Amino acid sequence: MSDENLGAEWEPSRSHMMIYRQGPQITVLVDPDFGDIWRREPYGTQLRAWGSKAASTGGYVIVFWRDEVFKI
Repeated sequence: MSDENLGAEWEPSRSHMMIYRQGPQITVLVDPDFGDIWRREPYGTQLRAWGSKAASTGGYVIVFWRDEVFKI
């Protein structure tokens, strides 16, 4: 984890997600065996908040799980 603002719950071994920024986009890669974890708390609320904040500057959060893609 390289973002010191994220809590221990975001550790990939715990959250089953990898998150990175690409300009205005936040990309979330979800472990194929944990498809709905990004919707659960505390992740869902935080991802929606990031999506709202990013939208104000033309950005977004995008979640990849297997062959599915979700834009927040």
